[in-house]
Amino acid sequence: MPGSKPTLYVTGKCVFPTPGYSVKLEPVEISVDPPGVLELNRIVEAPTDLAIQVLTEVEVRYSQDTDASYQQVNILPENVTIPVREVS
Repeated sequence: MPGSKPTLYVTGKCVFPTPGYSVKLEPVEISVDPPGVLELNRIVEAPTDLAIQVLTEVEVRYSQDTDASYQQVNILPENVTIPVREVS
């Protein structure tokens, strides 16, 4: 839409040893991101109940309206770097 801010979308999948895990991405709280880099923390919550041992894939999504021009996203604490791809 003309005049609206661009939106950055980060999507991915995590594999866990059992069902019941949840995962989210949150911005790293630092004063200044490195130029062209968005840093996100991967926050995982383990299940509280016992579960069958079966590999389980969980989708994770993050979005942010931004005027910044990012070239990459770093996912912490693993320090995984993902290049940003512009789409229209």
